[in-house]
Amino acid sequence: MTAPTPLPAAATAIIRAVLEDEGVADLLYRPERTAQRVARKLRAAGWELRVIPPAITPETDT
Repeated sequence: MTAPTPLPAAATAIIRAVLEDEGVADLLYRPERTAQRVARKLRAAGWELRVIPPAITPETDT
């Protein structure tokens, strides 16, 4: 399996800024709200967000 591509520093900075602005209650009890804020900020900064389906791996007996 290929290793995931690391996030560019600019995207990491946007995500970090949103997480630092969130309150503890939002992070614990409303994580979907935080994820939506991160997505909005990334889109506003010009990032394209796409869903990439996971690779299907065979199950093992172990």
